[in-house]
Formats: sequence, C-alpha cells, structure tokens
Amino acid sequence: MGEQVDVLVVGAGPAGSSAARVLASAGLRVLLVEQRTTVGLPVQCAEYVPAQIVEHVPLAEGCIAQRIRALQTHLPDGEVVERPAPGYVLHRALFDKALAVAARRAGAEVWSSARAVERTAEGALVRRGSRTVAVACRVLVGADGPHSTVGRWVGQVNAAMLDALQVEVVLPQPQPCTHVYFDPLYRGGYGWLFPKGETANVGVGVNRQMGGEPRAALEHLLDRLQIGGGAVVGRTGGAVPSGGTVERLRVDNVLLAGDAAGQTHAVTGAGILSAVVGGTLAAQAVIRALRSGDEGQLDSYAAEWEAYMGGPLRHALDRRRDLDRRWSDDPAALTAALRRNWIAFRQYGQRD
Repeated sequence: MGEQVDVLVVGAGPAGSSAARVLASAGLRVLLVEQRTTVGLPVQCAEYVPAQIVEHVPLAEGCIAQRIRALQTHLPDGEVVERPAPGYVLHRALFDKALAVAARRAGAEVWSSARAVERTAEGALVRRGSRTVAVACRVLVGADGPHSTVGRWVGQVNAAMLDALQVEVVLPQPQPCTHVYFDPLYRGGYGWLFPKGETANVGVGVNRQMGGEPRAALEHLLDRLQIGGGAVVGRTGGAVPSGGTVERLRVDNVLLAGDAAGQTHAVTGAGILSAVVGGTLAAQAVIRALRSGDEGQLDSYAAEWEAYMGGPLRHALDRRRDLDRRWSDDPAALTAALRRNWIAFRQYGQRD
C-alpha cells in the first residue's frame, strides 16, 4: 500500500513544519515526515531568535525561556561591547512541537520515526518502523537539516559547516543579556552564553578545516567562565551550515528549505528565523504552482527568497570569508578582524 499526497515535506523542524502548515491551510494534501521519535528532540541549537520572529510565526508564551534585550561581545583583546539585540531564548523543543502541532491542526498528516530513504519517479520511499511506504507526491520539500538526504538526492549539499558543542548549565544568578566570546582557539567561530532563566546554553562553534577542535574550545570556555562540571544538566552538539545558500533551491519538483538549503547566517550561524521564512516562501511557491498547473511557478520560490533574504545572507557570507582570511592567533589582530566582520560593529554593514 502506498500514499498519495500533493506535497511530501521531509523534516519537522521550523522550515518543514512552517511549510506544512501553510500548504495544509491552502487545502492541499500534505504529509510531514520526521525521522526523530519526538519532534524537537534532541535539541541541537543555541535557541536564540531575534524579536522579528513574531512577525512570521505565532510564538506561544510557553515557548519563551527568557526575553533578551542586548548582546555583549567579548573581544580577544579584553574589550566588552554591548549592543541592543532584542529577542528571545526559546525552549526550542516546545517551539518545534508547537509548529508541528499547528501543521497538524491545519490539516497536515504528521509521521514521526519516519525516514525518507529513496527518491522515486513518483515521490519517495519512506521507512516507518518495519514498513517501507511508497509516497507519491506532486512536489517534495526537503527540510531535513544540514546533512539533508533530499539535498543529496538532487545534488545540492552544504558547502561548509561549523561544528558545535553545547552544554546547559545552572546559573549562579540570572543574566539579562546574551554573551558571545571570541578567542583565537575558537577558530572560525565563537563561544556563547545564552541565558534561559535559571540555566543557560553555553557552547562553541568552530571550523575544523581551520584547525578548530570543538571539545577543547568548549573546555576552554567553561574554564574561562569558571563553570564546573557539577553545574552541567545537559549536553548536545551538531553541525551549522556556514557556506551560504545552496546553488539551486529548486531542482525539478524538489524544493529545499532551512538548514537543508544552507539558509543560515554565515557569520552568526543563526537559522531559526530564516528557516521559518524559507519554509513559508517554499510553500507559497508550491501553492502557486499547483493551483495554476504551471510547474514553472516553483521557480518563484528562489526569486522570493532572493528578494527577501538573498542580499543580507550573501553579505554575511562575504564577511565570513573575510574573517576567516584574517583569523589570527594574535588577540589584537583578531580583534581588528572582528571589528570589520562581526555584527555588533558598524563596519559589518559596509561593503569593501
């Protein structure tokens, strides 16, 4: 027995669930498949989102761990710079679950513990428990993370990654700001402390190609912050795309969104908001294509993405490359490179 749907969405993260909700709300038959047993777990995210998230998706109070007013950047030469950065640190698992619930309430069918294993002429084979189900679809949306299976099927894979490790720690006292730490040891990346009320996410993201070692960098940051192992209540890790958006967001009847499409900020690694936007724009293009019977309308996704997010993310990729070129073991030289290329500084917005 097989399944026949209008759209198969692979991956129930922010991009996939947002796409599924918009598609189902338009009356399309949607199947959302997620390989994890529980949507949102394990969390592989630092969990901060800018305040603009509420313009794109409902944000329930229960999904907010803490409101944030500012970002403190700790530079290698010892200077600390504070800038306004209104936003939220999320309970990411609850946020992802809420998006999947919204997709289901809109009419999408949701399968957890279901993995898309093979592309077929009609759609894809989905392994669900001991069964393999042939799913026929008119359009397939790949939103299955940085190491996307769907992206691999169509030859669109992320060009570069940062490797991240993170612990959740109990804070001795509340922190009103997010904190970002730079050090020559955190090669090609940075460390962070994102407060969540009584706890905080403390982590590092580094570029292994530049000699970064996530474990050593995290140990260094925890020592720097005087956080002992007895304060740790959780651990996680994952990959963060840092090489810009993939070359083609659409290949035939397949669209890519979120981390699968490299829709992250190459300097900060932020990707939740852009994943929601990417999934929404992909869904809107699918609706246009299926309602008109013109598959060429799928190309409007890439055009809309370019108009909305293309410029800022291309600029971020330019800044990322310049920072990597200028990376230095000398604190003063690295600080100078960061003043050119980190978002807290006016020079970041200037083109060379």
